[in-house]
Amino acid sequence: MKPRRRKLTNGQKLAMAGGLLIFLGFAGWLYGGDYLRQRDLAFGRAAEAKVEGPPCPQLTENEFTARKLKAPKATNYENVVFGRQFGHMDCRALRYGAGWGTETYPVCQFTSPSTLTVTTDKGRWFFAPGPGKPATVAVPRGEARCVMDSNFTLPG
Repeated sequence: MKPRRRKLTNGQKLAMAGGLLIFLGFAGWLYGGDYLRQRDLAFGRAAEAKVEGPPCPQLTENEFTARKLKAPKATNYENVVFGRQFGHMDCRALRYGAGWGTETYPVCQFTSPSTLTVTTDKGRWFFAPGPGKPATVAVPRGEARCVMDSNFTLPG
């Protein structure tokens, strides 16, 4: 003989529903707060990395090779290879959609690269900002864009 299952009383049902609502509310509060913190952080990064200036002189691969230019210092960041001849670099991953999106793209700033190469799965780009000139390279959707300015400086 099977034991009979006791039905829940209205008070027990109400207590379970209240517990579930509290759990869901707490989870939403945690997730929402984390999302907003991450979004605010993304806004700050975007503001720091936003640089306007004239475009860097762009070269074809043949021009780059013919002028015997080199960019031996290579760094892989976010599946993009950034090559430079001289100087220092600082990279950040920025969100699409002014901080609202969830996908990111790399932005790297250089103190004085002289020459730059950028390699993605969509192609290879060659830039020649010149010696002593700062540059910033953004790679949204796998396509490199370079401007002749940078907010990056070495401390000290």
